[in-house]
Amino acid sequence: MKIIIMTTTLKLKPVMTGLLLAGFAVPAFAACDPVGVTAIHQVQGAGSASPLAGQAVKLKGVVTGLLKDKASKVVGFYLQQELGSEDADPDTSEGIYVYAKIGQSSLPELKAGEVLTIEGVVEEYPLPKAGDNTVKQTETQLTFTSLASLAKCDAQGVVKETVLKLPLQADSGKQLEALAGMVVTLPQPLYVVDSYDYARYGALTLSSQPRQWVPGQLFRPGTPENAALRAGNRLDRILLDDGNTGQNINAWLPGPAGLSAANTVRVGDKVEGVRAVVAYSNGQYRLQPLAQPTVTALNKREDAPKRAAGTVRVASFNVLNFFNGDGTGLGFPTARGAKTLADFQRQKAKTVSAIRGLDADIVGLLELENDGFDTLSAGQELVRALNEGQPVAKQYRMVQPGVARVGSDVMGPGMLYRPAVVDLQGAAEVVTIGDAQRNRPALIQSFVVKGAGGNQFTLAVNHLKSKGSSCKGTLIEGRDDVDNNDGQGNCNLTRVAAVNDLVKWYQARPNKAGGMLVVGDMNAYAKEDPIAAFEKAGFVNQLTRFHKDQAYSYVYQGESGNLDHALADAKMAGMIQTAGDWHINADEPTALEYDPAYKSAEQQEKYYAADAFRSSDHDPLYIDVAATGQAKQMEQASQGGGSDNGIASADTGLLAMLGLGGLLAAWRKRKQA
Repeated sequence: MKIIIMTTTLKLKPVMTGLLLAGFAVPAFAACDPVGVTAIHQVQGAGSASPLAGQAVKLKGVVTGLLKDKASKVVGFYLQQELGSEDADPDTSEGIYVYAKIGQSSLPELKAGEVLTIEGVVEEYPLPKAGDNTVKQTETQLTFTSLASLAKCDAQGVVKETVLKLPLQADSGKQLEALAGMVVTLPQPLYVVDSYDYARYGALTLSSQPRQWVPGQLFRPGTPENAALRAGNRLDRILLDDGNTGQNINAWLPGPAGLSAANTVRVGDKVEGVRAVVAYSNGQYRLQPLAQPTVTALNKREDAPKRAAGTVRVASFNVLNFFNGDGTGLGFPTARGAKTLADFQRQKAKTVSAIRGLDADIVGLLELENDGFDTLSAGQELVRALNEGQPVAKQYRMVQPGVARVGSDVMGPGMLYRPAVVDLQGAAEVVTIGDAQRNRPALIQSFVVKGAGGNQFTLAVNHLKSKGSSCKGTLIEGRDDVDNNDGQGNCNLTRVAAVNDLVKWYQARPNKAGGMLVVGDMNAYAKEDPIAAFEKAGFVNQLTRFHKDQAYSYVYQGESGNLDHALADAKMAGMIQTAGDWHINADEPTALEYDPAYKSAEQQEKYYAADAFRSSDHDPLYIDVAATGQAKQMEQASQGGGSDNGIASADTGLLAMLGLGGLLAAWRKRKQA
């Protein structure tokens, strides 16, 4: 699809101090001499690197923006060709970054709209290292080293302002390179899809879609739809920076006060009024802002999901490496979790707030320290914290399988239950599934709801192998378990093998009286092979059933999806009234976690609250089970669900953007036939 770039003229005005553009008093310089000036578009050229790299040149242009360091000192500025002096080639940029290699204390104060001449050397940044001949993307810049080379012109300048829209063109690198150093506006509503680096680096990823979905959440890997969505996501995003080169600067949005524990910016929030300069650094094109955009909280924080009367709630929660040291206040830093006792206390407060908010009668835990079940264990410390000050009906016990540890990993699954609500049926089991060196075992326990006619069911809590580290060299049914670049990541076969082993246990289980529910962090999205293996064995994805393809518990690199799942056999599905994710974590900035790393003392207090929000990087999920008999809403809730609704449930506007409109029509025709 061809994207049309519109242009208007822009008279630059100073905006608020603290953003990229700021008003300053300018010292009196000698009137600039236009003799020997090279046009900025000549310096930029039509390629990715300047044809004049290494040469000394003199430029004349309009100051459009200032780039600052952590101490708010100007380290450089953007200069753009004056209106009317541009060339006719759309591939040559009219803007450039000017790096002040003269010492910050010597740099004169500048203001937006000032017309300058300046002399310096054209360079490509980052500068190549000696002996490194690899071709890398760079930013063309003018480096100047002498204040005498900068002169003020007796004028206020006007520049061309370019209207940029998402999605970008197929050759997005070329498109943005042609705008490098230039002022752009994005007139459409944009939405936050990722805030992982927001507090540390000041960067938010924006899209024209309120949420970008992981392709494997909507479509089977290897399908054209999956590949098209993956490509479409990359083009429908851009990075909004904060106009600073330093790290850990107070996050500036949402305005006017900026980020805090109570004033958050979430994935799905709307951003409007983006005006910026196109820049390139740290391997990405980005927008350095010229004004503070407006943020509208479209995706507001949710209250805890309410329960219907006559239900028992089961929950699954990845508790983000909940490690309590040696249990006596010592033993920090821990292998995977908190570095100090104070950090752990902050983590514990958030975890307790989240679990109490869920009000679940049975809780499956992932990323719990695998240090046993005695009074000093992490699990028992969590139980004590949850029970403190609570009535007997709300208090928990820990399921104990009669082993010292659940598997050999430093973290493992755990399970809590309320004795006032459910009774244990038989002993808990620890079942090895798949490669014991790569997959954590499943923790399995059967329950019966208290009271006459109480439902019986078995719960399995699982944490399958992650997508991160490689399983290359591991042969599974004769195939090397490598990343096949289909979006499923590393160790996909290892996860599938674990699912198949759990299914074998299920088929041979001794207690077949009740239904079976499998929950946990499967490290696989809804349409990926491990979940398909469960479905092939007759398990129903409860989040897909109740939310079609709009469920998510995790955001990774700006794409949302479910790594955390609840899968039920037919008997169990008949008992389930509803299921969902409580979105308290995945949409929130990482800065709001308990961890004080990369935060000033002020930020550690400003960003932290002892509440449920960003208590983990995963959202907890809940499943409400009828205490007796079948779920009243089962038939109605399940209509339209099922794993084949990926295309029908996907955003039709997005599919049209990706050229999948014909595919959608054909699919609907097949469904009606």
